[in-house]
Amino acid sequence: MTRTRSLALAFYLGTALAGAAIGITVDRLVIRPQPSWWDQGSMRKRLFDTLHLSEAQRQEATRVLDERNRKSDSLVAPIRAQLDSVSTNARARLKALLTAEQQAIYDHMRREREQAQRTEKK
Repeated sequence: MTRTRSLALAFYLGTALAGAAIGITVDRLVIRPQPSWWDQGSMRKRLFDTLHLSEAQRQEATRVLDERNRKSDSLVAPIRAQLDSVSTNARARLKALLTAEQQAIYDHMRREREQAQRTEKK
């Protein structure tokens, strides 16, 4: 293969990869609806709606789930620092596998999740 063809092929592949990265970014950040798997309120609403719960059932189910969360939080509190350390380490190792474009997407996703968690706790 001549040098000119090699350069053309490299340029084409680079352009294709950049286009794919931009396409994925636009899809994830603009087009696709934001995932609600981390949003406790959305998850509860979906559960309650799917089960067709009455208002009284919804209120009691909310109390049950809130109590479960309080108890779970109290059990996890003593080891929270260790769990956070494990998560931080895993995130760092995962980011090391990603390209710069993938890291930017990953960081954006994490910021969205953290914002949703802060909003949920209010």
